[in-house]
Amino acid sequence: SYDPHLHHFPEGAIVHRDIKPTNILLNESGQAKLSDFGVSKLITADFSHASTEIKGTTGYLDPEYFTVGKLTDASDVYSFGIVLLELISGQRAVIATPSGGAESIVYMAHVFM
Repeated sequence: SYDPHLHHFPEGAIVHRDIKPTNILLNESGQAKLSDFGVSKLITADFSHASTEIKGTTGYLDPEYFTVGKLTDASDVYSFGIVLLELISGQRAVIATPSGGAESIVYMAHVFM
């Protein structure tokens, strides 16, 4: 099982910044392994968040990080929640609308709650 908080160290926390289905791999015994740490960032223990350039994949980005650039370890938790919504619903993170636009799977989840 995946736990974003496993990436905590005395120096701070590593935030992946691009959790999505294609970056979650399964080994031979079915254990999930997170891959592609190319855009990950260390948030030092001295700070609760980092202000940074936006990196990641549209549809999986934490709204606070996407809108104001505030990155926390909760950003990865949000992204993983989107992956879970995809698994449960069978829908993609970004859903095309009949009018040619797009909606977040989060909006669709609120409609059904």
